[in-house]
Amino acid sequence: MSSSPPYAETESAVSRSSDRLYRCDAIVLARMDFGEADRILTLYSRQHGKLRVIAKGARRPLSRLGPHLEYFSHSRLMLARGRDLDVVTGAETVEAHLAIRDDLDAFGNASHMVEILARLTEDRQENAAVFDLLASSLHLLADGVDAFHVTRHYELALLTLLGYRPQLLHCIECRVALSQAPHPFSPAQGGFLCESCHGRAPATRLVGVDAQKYLRALDRGGLSATVRISIDSPLRDELEGIFGAYLRHIAERDLGSLRVLRELHDASSYNVR
Repeated sequence: MSSSPPYAETESAVSRSSDRLYRCDAIVLARMDFGEADRILTLYSRQHGKLRVIAKGARRPLSRLGPHLEYFSHSRLMLARGRDLDVVTGAETVEAHLAIRDDLDAFGNASHMVEILARLTEDRQENAAVFDLLASSLHLLADGVDAFHVTRHYELALLTLLGYRPQLLHCIECRVALSQAPHPFSPAQGGFLCESCHGRAPATRLVGVDAQKYLRALDRGGLSATVRISIDSPLRDELEGIFGAYLRHIAERDLGSLRVLRELHDASSYNVR
């Protein structure tokens, strides 16, 4: 009667255990308390896209995981595949972005960044460029770069990476170059309309020349082309409104972070007065 080598079962068990474990770099998008001491986390990882995982015991005062799983933290994680949710078994902070939590404006804009990423992406669709965009944008916020400009750059870059880049230079209908005049923007069609095509799309919003200039500079040159542009309150409102309307249309729902940004801006304007 033949039998398997004595090490065969152990080797197989080790292999199965190893298959369950994986590492990834991830940023915390959202978290929710669960049970007495656990947390359910929504992450965006470089290697696997958006993930929902559980960190057991993360809320305990002496937890070794908790400090590495704060909002906006970029951490290197070890996870074990689970039946419903994968389990965080180890964590090491790469960049905590602590300065964001000490700046209300930066915190509000970072919250907006992670919310739209969570709303516009599906689980486990890898996109390393999206991860890198979020990581670099959070780094800029933590470094004190103007949050308005960083966020507008992030919005346009994210929309581009996800296949929703708006048409900002030509009419979305007839492709004619736009003149130096106010033009309507259609969230449903994802771009501007010229004078001749105005009326072919419902629910448009008229956008002034200065806002169009900013958007074209952002489209052509990115953050480096816009970061030194001075933005007054009406122009800020107009640009935030354009991106907000388009993002709401794509997400097919209201975004709580847009309301928070509006309230922060109103409070800032009041304090200046």
